[in-house]
Amino acid sequence: MGNINDNIRSKKLYKSGEVDEAYKDSNGDIVVPTSVAAELDAIDGITEVINDSGVFHVNKHLVKEIENMRLDIEELHGFIKAAFGKDYTQASSKGDTGDRGLRGYTGSTGSQGVQGITGSNGSNGADGVDGNSHLSNITSIGINGKSGQLEIVIGTSTYKFNPDK
Repeated sequence: MGNINDNIRSKKLYKSGEVDEAYKDSNGDIVVPTSVAAELDAIDGITEVINDSGVFHVNKHLVKEIENMRLDIEELHGFIKAAFGKDYTQASSKGDTGDRGLRGYTGSTGSQGVQGITGSNGSNGADGVDGNSHLSNITSIGINGKSGQLEIVIGTSTYKFNPDK
């Protein structure tokens, strides 16, 4: 497979100039008289060459080579379009990814910052109110000897607890 370079080694076949006959200039370009350039620019096909048997006989090999080049260019155009698409910025074919470089060393851990000062303690809350002792309301606690029930009398209320239930 060949490489594509930046120099396409191509020049215009001719350029127009105010000259009497064609010549090669110092840049290697072929300069033709303005009237010849105008006549060449006016050609829109090869019908004149093909229809004139004398001209055709002399140039038939050139016509065949030009057709071969046209077919090659058509194939190249199709290949490039298929490989890269119509817009080079959206190319569907891209080159290989290069090797990754080595990873750098891990840096040292930075020093710890200065510790801030401790805030002051808040004040103590007020003491709550003392609650009443419910034990002071118990009038009596007893166990009934026959039934084994626990009886607690608080004020005027009596509460009985049966040990079996």
